[in-house]
Amino acid sequence: MVNIGLIQMKSKQLEIHENLMKAEHYVSQVAKDGAELVVMPEMFNVGFVTSEELMKLAEPLDGLTVNWLKDQAAKNNVYIITSIYEKFEGSFYNTMVMVGSDRSLQIYRKRNPTAQERLVWTRSNVPGPGIFETPFGRVGGAICFDSFSKETYEGFKRSGVELVVIVALWGTVLPKKRYPDSIYINKLLKHQSYLASEVVPHKYATKLNVPAVYSNQSGVLDFPMNHPRFYPFPDWAKSQYEFVGNSNIYNASGKTLVNDVDSKGEFCSVTAVEMNSVKKKPEIARVNISPNYLKKDYYFVEPPFMFRLYQNLCFKGFEKKHIELGRLNS
Repeated sequence: MVNIGLIQMKSKQLEIHENLMKAEHYVSQVAKDGAELVVMPEMFNVGFVTSEELMKLAEPLDGLTVNWLKDQAAKNNVYIITSIYEKFEGSFYNTMVMVGSDRSLQIYRKRNPTAQERLVWTRSNVPGPGIFETPFGRVGGAICFDSFSKETYEGFKRSGVELVVIVALWGTVLPKKRYPDSIYINKLLKHQSYLASEVVPHKYATKLNVPAVYSNQSGVLDFPMNHPRFYPFPDWAKSQYEFVGNSNIYNASGKTLVNDVDSKGEFCSVTAVEMNSVKKKPEIARVNISPNYLKKDYYFVEPPFMFRLYQNLCFKGFEKKHIELGRLNS
């Protein structure tokens, strides 16, 4: 058994110190309640931002946030898994970090930047997924849209992971009359968020016969939308984004274990989870599948066609702008 501290929090955009203070409160609370492994949402320290301002806050792996995570893990005698905004060798990444109570650090970098994320971080050229060794067993980690890819599923399966952890930023834009296309996009992203927060972790749990943890941000924030080339409508300068929340833990049978919480609000909880530890584990296997967002066989869980089409447009259409912004902020 391992006690998992699950945190769902609202992070303030671009306010690292304020977010770290809030996260410290939650980490301390779940540690007091017996947590051994703490799971926090994707980009907990900077919030969800896809503007150039984010690039100015990118950190190396020996920077402020990772050192803070190491201090928290050591002080509270826990392991912590989340993702941060990393700058490495002139490029910008969404990087999952697993920090140990012994101040150890294991990482993997996101492989599938989603939609506007392509403006501010790039696809890692190192095959995924995240495979982390811990005292509790072998943990498979995925960041947000990476959890949809067959690459991630095959890596988990071949590596014999004993627990799956997904950290995320899933939500939907709020519809506005001034942006008629936002009405359809709202519905599309609601469905995509349902797949991400419920179908995907449930399928990992039942297919791999291991527990699965899903941690998301919460709240509503201002989120201007830049559209890629060939998108038929103008950018949205005044749009808003609402996180779906839905953080939870699934046992190996797919049953949700976290109940009686506000699924869309901020919360923290500790849940005892049974992990079937295997003494002799297979070699770690990371699988390299080139992104082809339009093809069904790229996915472990298939998104709607229009989401795949928009993702494909963003991946190709934002590349030049990403390179220009990266050059300015390197």
